Amino acid sequence: MNVPRRSILRGAGALAAGAALGPLLRIKKALGGTETKAQRVVIVGVAGGLRLRESLGMAEGATMPSLFGHVPLISGYGSEAVGAPRIAPEYVPAAPSVLPAPRAVPLYAEGALITNLRYAEGAPGHLQGAACLASGFYNNLDNRADAKLPVPTLFELFRRSTGAPATDAWYLSVLSGFFRALQASGHPDFGAPYGASWMAPQSLMSPIVPIVTTGTRSLKLTTGVKLPIIVDTPEESAAARRLSAIVDGGYPAWGDDGFFRASAGENASIEEHLAAIYGDPTYAAYYPPDLGIGLLGSDGSLQGTGDSITTYHATQVLARWKPRVTMLSLFDVDAAHTDYNAYLLNQSIADACVAHLWDFIQSTPGLKDETALLVLPEHGRQLQGNGKMTDSYGRSGLDHGGGDDGDRDVFLLALGPDFKKGVYAPTGIQQSGRTSGRYETIDAVATAAHLLGVGELFTSTLEAEGARPGLVIQDILA
Repeated sequence: MNVPRRSILRGAGALAAGAALGPLLRIKKALGGTETKAQRVVIVGVAGGLRLRESLGMAEGATMPSLFGHVPLISGYGSEAVGAPRIAPEYVPAAPSVLPAPRAVPLYAEGALITNLRYAEGAPGHLQGAACLASGFYNNLDNRADAKLPVPTLFELFRRSTGAPATDAWYLSVLSGFFRALQASGHPDFGAPYGASWMAPQSLMSPIVPIVTTGTRSLKLTTGVKLPIIVDTPEESAAARRLSAIVDGGYPAWGDDGFFRASAGENASIEEHLAAIYGDPTYAAYYPPDLGIGLLGSDGSLQGTGDSITTYHATQVLARWKPRVTMLSLFDVDAAHTDYNAYLLNQSIADACVAHLWDFIQSTPGLKDETALLVLPEHGRQLQGNGKMTDSYGRSGLDHGGGDDGDRDVFLLALGPDFKKGVYAPTGIQQSGRTSGRYETIDAVATAAHLLGVGELFTSTLEAEGARPGLVIQDILA
């Protein structure tokens, strides 16, 4: 049965008005949710496309040992322990990775692992997969920075329902570009006023920052080079301001009527955080060398990758604000399009990043035993190689988007106080419109909404838009 969204929001708004200042458990109960132990949810999308064959199957060695150990966890790949990733010899000299030792006990043994999750509908593309993780809505969004989901994200559902501040919801992505579209949806009753705070560390901190923070104030230029200059007279400045006023006149004023909502104090807190990053002359506030995850530079220094930099900044956001809902995208494995060996290597980097993130959560007061971590690929990779950059083992690049089983068969690793330990591959899951018979990506998002206390609102809002909502994955809940 479809429920008018205005009715939904009137009820949610009334509840939020009385509950927003109380403990989160009371908010959950008021919204019809269960008093779960987790007070916050972190979703890690292994973006870029990751196949089961390499991750859980370990067909090319244990690429993710801290998450999954060394024994294949799906059928068809043997039952004996495997060794390190099989990197082609011609590639080894170009891949001096720096990784910590794998965890003695892999993370899957500490949580719940679903080995047969299905990304059932929608294009197996980056924006589409990440949008599904943010909203629980299968989609075919265009890869555009101005693309907008027609349904609200978890960020919006939570912030509007609870009156949570902007610093209680965060999206961190190695990419900016069209991923910025996932900060908020285009839903008329939610949208930008309730969106997530956004950080794209590599865009935020350009490669020029290390130069500036070293104290260097001059550049040696070749004799005769002339740099372009702009002569900005008062008359030209005034003309530019008049033109800006004309252009801006077609847009509404900045405020709660359609733009990101953050109080002056929240903005000041975010600006202070960013200023500390920019102002650190050691560069360690951007990427500390003792993190121990990255690539070895030609000078012997540790060079961060997109994923390790994003993970570090996620820990700093979690430490400072302890947000209730956080999502981050790890994107290094997208190298698979043209470089199978980099794809294997970057799985190991993603593995180390997730382990570091969980260990950080478990060692931080206010996060430990109060945080649910959900890790899953945004989608998979096609079953057949594309023939690009074939290595000496005969392996070539891998694309995604064709929609075969390699694209759609993924996994879910769930860690936190509300999950039962175990390895699961449930079948026979029934729902109107569900043809997979399995748990799906949208169910991982429904479970996150349940833990946040907005599960009923999540379901009713999707149904009001004619979408099939995910199911709470009861098999893994304690």
